[in-house]
Amino acid sequence: MAAIRRVLLAFIFLVYLEKYAAAASTDLDLVVNSLYQSGKGGKQVFDGSGDQSLTLYEPVLYMNSQIDSNTSVFGSLVFDALSSASAKAFDSGTGASGGGGGGGEGDDGGEGGSSGWQTRVGAELGYAKKTGTWAFTPTAGFSHELSYNSFHGGLNVQKFFAEDNFVLSAGVFHFSDEANPWDLNLHKFAGFKNKTTNSVNASATQLLSEKDIVLGGISFTGQSGFLEGTRNTVSTGTAVTDRASELLPGSREKWTANTRYVHGLGEGAAFHLDYRYYTDSWNIRSHTWEPSLAFAFDDEAGTWRLFYRRYSQTAAKYYGDAFYAQRTFMTSDSDLAKFSANEAGAQLAYAPEPGEGDTTAWEYGATVMYYKRSNDLDAVVVQADISAKF
Repeated sequence: MAAIRRVLLAFIFLVYLEKYAAAASTDLDLVVNSLYQSGKGGKQVFDGSGDQSLTLYEPVLYMNSQIDSNTSVFGSLVFDALSSASAKAFDSGTGASGGGGGGGEGDDGGEGGSSGWQTRVGAELGYAKKTGTWAFTPTAGFSHELSYNSFHGGLNVQKFFAEDNFVLSAGVFHFSDEANPWDLNLHKFAGFKNKTTNSVNASATQLLSEKDIVLGGISFTGQSGFLEGTRNTVSTGTAVTDRASELLPGSREKWTANTRYVHGLGEGAAFHLDYRYYTDSWNIRSHTWEPSLAFAFDDEAGTWRLFYRRYSQTAAKYYGDAFYAQRTFMTSDSDLAKFSANEAGAQLAYAPEPGEGDTTAWEYGATVMYYKRSNDLDAVVVQADISAKF
């Protein structure tokens, strides 16, 4: 039944978008993402193996219809399937998702622990309207999977100055989520628990010259409710079976500051430099540096982009590899540990001129990226993109 509900929701979403298919300009963009991850450093894994291997396939359909020069409607539809070693270890060891431990409540074979694959469906719809020197973009969407549901909405507002050479932007967003964790002691699902996220951001973009652009921004995010992972556990003894669910506070505040500088390097080339600082109430501090180079070719019909990303963070104050005495809060999630990461990749986009009499413009793209971090996790990401404009 859940699979049927997802298909119906997706159908309703596409029918709504179809209302705008007769617009002056419509873009359809199909992006297929695939992720291959490996690593043995996951202290949160239920069976103590640390195995964080994961395979993800994710097709995403994007749509944008330009109603007139100041109005557009856009949306996306995503369906992904992933196979996770840590999730399978948890499901088979506890019975969650109808897995090998028995007694699960899963009603979808594609999402159950017995199949080894989990699925998720999501959709988003937005409306962009420019009025004079103002632009308004409300958005709304949902995401559904076996043990997690999310509904969100937001509004972004822009103000343009000096013939669009200076832009102020501000946004506010709300996420109303719910998670259904497995109770290790009672050996059953604990029931859906609420999680609320509210976020505000502001940024400014200034065109400095014909070759230089600079951007600066700040954001604040507040979270409350169930903030634990539904499958994360901690070691509480020497035996593999000595495990307990992670415990985290019911609130978290996050602050970020970011800046971007873009410089033209002659005709057909540009240099980008991005920096982001992050801090939160759990004592995580992080720095992200991302330089990149972009090159145009074939009379600017195509673009190559080469990028590198360096990330480092401190550990959350509740993190530990193991806990041999009960604490109020405790987590062994490798994402909350101290680590550094390096990422490098290349991106290609190519949009050849349509042939004579061809009313459809095609664009092709591809991205390959390699990611490796210091606490034993690495990943390869491959993306293929095909877009039609008519």
